[in-house]
Amino acid sequence: MQTPKKVTRDSEASRARILDAAKIRFSQNSYDGVGVREIAADANLDPAMVLRYFGSKENLFREIASQAFEVEALLADGIEALPERAASLLMGEVDDDAWRSGYDPLRLLLASIGSVTAGPILSEYLHRDFIAPLVKAIGGREARERGALVAAQIVGFALIRVAGDSSEGALPRRKSLKQLLVKVLEDLSRAR
Repeated sequence: MQTPKKVTRDSEASRARILDAAKIRFSQNSYDGVGVREIAADANLDPAMVLRYFGSKENLFREIASQAFEVEALLADGIEALPERAASLLMGEVDDDAWRSGYDPLRLLLASIGSVTAGPILSEYLHRDFIAPLVKAIGGREARERGALVAAQIVGFALIRVAGDSSEGALPRRKSLKQLLVKVLEDLSRAR
């Protein structure tokens, strides 16, 4: 018989467990299909604790959404490195602890963008934390349009990967696909 895990009363750890559980729940189900009780059970806490730390399911979702679209890693080496870095991430060549844990920001977006409550929250953070930094990094003429197109390419490609064939495919095909993606992203992100 397994001994139950000892749960400490560390508020920082409890808050982190709630966030981790909610990230996975919200990336697997729509905002409207997830309940505070399920999140609390996954975090091994009482539902009242979720409300104590976040006030409401909406506030909890808002905090998760505020971290979902950070583009800093893609822009860490400047806009010139973005095409290769983004293509490597999208092709699954980058080891990502968050995605391995079951959390996927793209699935979070897809699952809840149609929600009356969650949709506007996701839209706000997608624009503020993903598209706006791309626009700023691209600069030059038509930066807004090109930033939006780069974001659309990245999100669209990720969507096809999520919804499409999950098999690895032939390596030459994958290499060719990555090269094409890099070329498209380079063209869109180059300042004019």
